[in-house]
Amino acid sequence: MKDYLNKFETNQFMVMNSILQSILGIKNSGVDGPKLKTMREEWAKGGNLTKEEHRSLKTIETYMEKFIMSVYNRLSPKEQEKIQKKLFKYAFQLVDDYTFQKMSRDAQDKIQNAVMPRQQFYNWCKEIMAAKCNGCTKDWNTCDLYEVFEDNFVPESGFDCKNCKFAYSLENA
Repeated sequence: MKDYLNKFETNQFMVMNSILQSILGIKNSGVDGPKLKTMREEWAKGGNLTKEEHRSLKTIETYMEKFIMSVYNRLSPKEQEKIQKKLFKYAFQLVDDYTFQKMSRDAQDKIQNAVMPRQQFYNWCKEIMAAKCNGCTKDWNTCDLYEVFEDNFVPESGFDCKNCKFAYSLENA
């Protein structure tokens, strides 16, 4: 057996680990969703769980934990550390279709459109302007940056250059 997981196996292992953590109440502490043990007790109290169903839920918990620990223990220490770091940041959550579609649209929008705080954007613009606009004699109609600056309300240089309102010229000292 190998002592590491490929990307696909890691993702599957993380899903199973996340489910186990939910079952044991590690991630949710019984707040966002009940521990499986609590659910078994509540359902049994309400008369909505047969002995066989109770045993099946307990078996799920036992064997899922055995499987996770067996796989984890045979992984190399380096792989175990990688899994631990990922587990801390990994969440497997059940969401309705509307929420999933909204999250997908938001993610797609972020892939297509960079989003950053305005001041950070202005700082980025200053650096770009220092490299591209200082001493520039190009006509604003042919400049790729002009529309980006214009569309994002970047302040003009104030140098009143005839070729472009963002152009300027500083003497190199």
